[in-house]
Amino acid sequence: MAGKLIIRLSNNIGNQMFMYAAGYAASKKLKRSFYYDKISSYNSFKNISKFGLEKFNLNEKPAESKYLFNGLSGYLKRKLLKKIDVYRSNKYFLLEKRNSDKTTFYDEKLFDKTYAKTVYMEGYFESEKYFSDYKDEIRKQFTPNQYNDFINNEYLSKIKKTESVSLCIRQNRFSEKYGKPSIYDKEKSNKFLSDQISYIHKAISYFKMRLKKPVFYLWSNDFKNLDNKFNIKDIIFINNEHIKDDLDRVHCDLFLMTNCKHFVVIPSAFNWWGCWLSNYKDSIVLRPNNKHFSNFDIKNKDYWPFKWKEI
Repeated sequence: MAGKLIIRLSNNIGNQMFMYAAGYAASKKLKRSFYYDKISSYNSFKNISKFGLEKFNLNEKPAESKYLFNGLSGYLKRKLLKKIDVYRSNKYFLLEKRNSDKTTFYDEKLFDKTYAKTVYMEGYFESEKYFSDYKDEIRKQFTPNQYNDFINNEYLSKIKKTESVSLCIRQNRFSEKYGKPSIYDKEKSNKFLSDQISYIHKAISYFKMRLKKPVFYLWSNDFKNLDNKFNIKDIIFINNEHIKDDLDRVHCDLFLMTNCKHFVVIPSAFNWWGCWLSNYKDSIVLRPNNKHFSNFDIKNKDYWPFKWKEI
């Protein structure tokens, strides 16, 4: 290999999966050894997320501390290197491109540049276009190392035996943060919840017209007050509260979701991966119209796979 590529991971597990997958694919395209930084962004006292990929069967290794920008000195060094990188022919950083309105998009030209021996990759990279050429390898790596435990989960046999449709609701989207959320944060979260529910009701009607006896399975980070949002009897809430470890529960939920036959996907990286990792060949996948959410915009123009149907 010509050198190293180190992807900086951040945010929740769905975001980490996008970053890891994009970094893995980029290392193959650039013919470099691949490592991931699971430390730098999670050291901040303001960070509320946890690194969560260690419970997958990853082939690659975390970067050694000596290659990372640790502490205040590392933070300042990273800032300086980014500023001078504009003038370098051999770039230190492979950075996701953004438009003036902070919208991102797939950019093949990123892989045409010349990079230093060790290159640092940063961004969200929320598009399958970055890693679709390595789909099978990534699927294999994103299998849970607790597979033998998860296959005994009470919900799995029901999901496999029925015409299963995955639903997902993200509560508290803008009010889960470091510090006390504002009234605006709470109102924005409530509106996002309301928009999700109206979209899901529309999707349920769609599937009821096209499938024979569909059974809907609902995942959520918070089931509070959701039971009065739906009045149909064929929705099963996937509530694995008996799994006490938060990260184990998240991985079990993701595994169960991937076993559904059909999907109603919301703007959630976790939900996106639950669908993308499914092996069911005849899946119907619905995703919301880009204008459906009144106070939320997806910041990547290539976020939705082409085959997913817009409603």
